[in-house]
Amino acid sequence: MSQSLRRATLIACSATAVLGLTACSPDGAHSSAAPAAPSASAGIASSTAPNPGPAAGTDGLPNGNKLTAILLPAAALPQKLKLDPSGTKSTGDGFNPPISPSAVPASKACDMLNATGWINVAGISAASFAQNNYVDESQDMFAQELDAYRGNDAQTVMANLKKALTACHTFTVAQNGQNYTATVTMQSLPGVGDDALQAVITSPDWTGGSTLVAARVGSVVVTTYDNNQSNTGTAGVALTKTLVKNAASAH
Repeated sequence: MSQSLRRATLIACSATAVLGLTACSPDGAHSSAAPAAPSASAGIASSTAPNPGPAAGTDGLPNGNKLTAILLPAAALPQKLKLDPSGTKSTGDGFNPPISPSAVPASKACDMLNATGWINVAGISAASFAQNNYVDESQDMFAQELDAYRGNDAQTVMANLKKALTACHTFTVAQNGQNYTATVTMQSLPGVGDDALQAVITSPDWTGGSTLVAARVGSVVVTTYDNNQSNTGTAGVALTKTLVKNAASAH
């Protein structure tokens, strides 16, 4: 079997904008962290309530620094994998402002699953996040991300991820001028956090595959992306279970 160049589709981006920087939005474009200010008619004072501050609704939520401390350290990963500094991001000691949900078009959702920031397919912005990626010379990768959500958004994120993975059971990946048929096989992971799922992406034209795991721990959603050129990356499931335990103990 030929080896598909899946690295062309990998995107090291967060589910939300980074404070003071830019990051990938759910549609893959770059967006600013600051919301647009409300406009008012000329000469007439606006009665619109001011935009809530970034910390609105974040009582009890961990900031990016606290989430970073939960991420698995290099010592917990296979020695062949090395930290990729370019994929290390977080919201630091602050929070992102509330942003209205934005549904991801069906035409883009499936391609977004084959990326490190695949949680973006849920279309919901997190209040804070932390992420990093580990890679090797063979282009194997383990990417981990923690996102903290306001209100009941974490539950909605899990529901939206399940819908996207179900809808993308079979989809087409275009690379190097050729089309490949990919298949997503999803299953639940009982006993992992409050709600968890595993999805494996494979193609008869690829060597290896990718395993995606998402698990909710209260208001935090843990997501990982394990891409392996020789198998389906299921080793990432065990790593994710450890990460989920770390997140649960930090609550």
